[in-house]
Amino acid sequence: MRMKKMIAPILLIAWMGLIFYMSSQQGGESSGLSNKIVSKLFSLFPFLGDPHDEKAEIFLTFSLIVRKTAHFTEYLILAVLAFFFISSYYVNVGAYMFSWAFATIYAITDEIHQHFIPGRVAAPLDVCVDSAGALFGVYLVFLVMRARKRKRSRAGGNTDEF
Repeated sequence: MRMKKMIAPILLIAWMGLIFYMSSQQGGESSGLSNKIVSKLFSLFPFLGDPHDEKAEIFLTFSLIVRKTAHFTEYLILAVLAFFFISSYYVNVGAYMFSWAFATIYAITDEIHQHFIPGRVAAPLDVCVDSAGALFGVYLVFLVMRARKRKRSRAGGNTDEF
């Protein structure tokens, strides 16, 4: 438990720093990264289209999917890390709710931050995607915790520990 209390805040702050760094990239850099990923995907699956035609509708659609999936995933991870930190002190319903709220509030501040970056905009839709990712992350943690609790109860162990 002591090691968890030391590692949890480090992981949480590091992940928040990574999100901040990614949000600090100017618009061209950010979309360039998404386009590289889509180009690789198109190269692996040539039936999708030309990996160099960044103006094609299918390319733009895939680029949008990649960007929104990245948003969803980074905030899923943030919520899990927030729960990991909070649960090093206590685990109850409040820990789940606070983890989701923390990640959602960070998403809002992240969008405000992006408003001041050249070529970037503050997008309320991104906050919704981020919040949904955080909620899914908390739900996954809940499922894992419930499964662990059931496993311990079947083994006759203490079900109150994390």
